Amino acid sequence: MAEARRVLRLIGVAAAALTTVGIAATAYTANADQSSPSSGVQPMIIGGEETTVEENPFVVALTTPDGFQFCGGTIVAPTKVLTAAHCTDGQAASDIRVVAGRTSLSAGGGTTANVTDIWIHPDWDADKLTHDASVLTLDTSLTEAPLALASPDDADLYAAGANSTVLGWGVTESGSASDTLRKVDVPVTADDACAASYTDSFDAATMVCAGLEEGGKDSCQGDSGGPLVGVAADGTRKLIGIVSWGQGCAEPKFYGVYGRVSAFYDALQGQIG
Repeated sequence: MAEARRVLRLIGVAAAALTTVGIAATAYTANADQSSPSSGVQPMIIGGEETTVEENPFVVALTTPDGFQFCGGTIVAPTKVLTAAHCTDGQAASDIRVVAGRTSLSAGGGTTANVTDIWIHPDWDADKLTHDASVLTLDTSLTEAPLALASPDDADLYAAGANSTVLGWGVTESGSASDTLRKVDVPVTADDACAASYTDSFDAATMVCAGLEEGGKDSCQGDSGGPLVGVAADGTRKLIGIVSWGQGCAEPKFYGVYGRVSAFYDALQGQIG
């Protein structure tokens, strides 16, 4: 168990999974009271801005059957979405809908797909939060362009200071989930700096951190499972991380922690085909 309080970055119905994963964590529903001084959590996408699915067609929202958004995900093949294991652990396929092609969740349009199968990384550890990756199989082929996965050959995308962008519909300054897709640019953090922040919790083999030492830019509750995107030297965007956890949000010297996609590359390719 980590000494630092770890916060999974999901909200709403998926927060019930916190009792399943058995860690000392706090999750906020979309209408949570933000005034509690004991929480230590700033539940907002900090330092970000609005963006669109036209610019980022691979981003999807995971919702309940009645439309409540609780996590994000990334299209990695026409019928496959990559998300976090902690978003799907304990859930049935019928519990989840995938919404693609929609910048504003309340606007309608795009495609809503049913989930027919949930794969969770066989080495997922709900206590240590390692191998936090899950692949959803859909009943509908999506037309949006998928995002390529970072592989072990993409070490440059994980170099300290490399630029990356995280996207999602997480809660904002108002304390409610954002209806509009948002993004924030964050530099990749050196493994040793992240390990210093999260003693005995950060696993460089399966995790990567991103953010500023002084804080101020981060993903947060509601962004779980969404993409951390890097840019290769040839301009190709690749998925380097999956929003996972962190202490609070955008706190100084406590970076956002993401599932390291390159570490899961072979297992993910086996699911994606």
